[in-house]
Amino acid sequence: MTDDPSSLFSLDTAAAATNYRDWMLRRFSPWLGQRVVDVGAGIGTFTELLLDREFVLPTDPYPPFVEILKERLGPRLAVDPVQLDLEDPGIMELSRYRIDTVLCSNVMEHVEHDRIALRNIHGMLEPGGRLVMFVPAHPFLYGPVDRELDHYRRYTRKEVREKLAEAGFAIDHLSEMNIMGIPGWFLNNRIQRRTDINPKQVMLYDRWIAPWAERLETLIPPPIGLSILAVGRKP
Repeated sequence: MTDDPSSLFSLDTAAAATNYRDWMLRRFSPWLGQRVVDVGAGIGTFTELLLDREFVLPTDPYPPFVEILKERLGPRLAVDPVQLDLEDPGIMELSRYRIDTVLCSNVMEHVEHDRIALRNIHGMLEPGGRLVMFVPAHPFLYGPVDRELDHYRRYTRKEVREKLAEAGFAIDHLSEMNIMGIPGWFLNNRIQRRTDINPKQVMLYDRWIAPWAERLETLIPPPIGLSILAVGRKP
């Protein structure tokens, strides 16, 4: 991800998809504790839903987004949002806040050296703390939109499991989500070779598909999905 207007545009588009956002939060919530660091928070789409926690700290690697976070959420936070590079071992200094959860939603694919980032997150957490990580799935879906969004990769379950274990995490949960998103992504990204996300398509999906897709996937967990949800616990 870059700190240019197109990145802000994509974040605004994602923030407007409230049904999908709320579905994601319901999937994350069983593992979210009371002292949360939201890494790569962007404009605070998820952070603003966590303000009832004991402690929440949004971070982002890009100064313009940190300033947006300060303007939007600053008065409601115990500490100011901070600029944070997951590949910098200095992030482990945040351990002074006794962090029990790191939320990493659609972030790790933007990190070139994700193994280093995962080790740093492990060092930030309290013993028993959890990393809740949500990443795009399936390398065969990688295409121009991914490149435009500065995605280094799309993940497989095996890769996620191995990298979390290598960083020292025990795996509490590993699943996929949003099987209905795969055809549209494949069409736009691999067939039509689009380089942007169509806001109208996003909003149509959010309004008409996401609500019943969530109900269906609650009843029958999908074998594959557009994204992977992984929960790693620091022993």
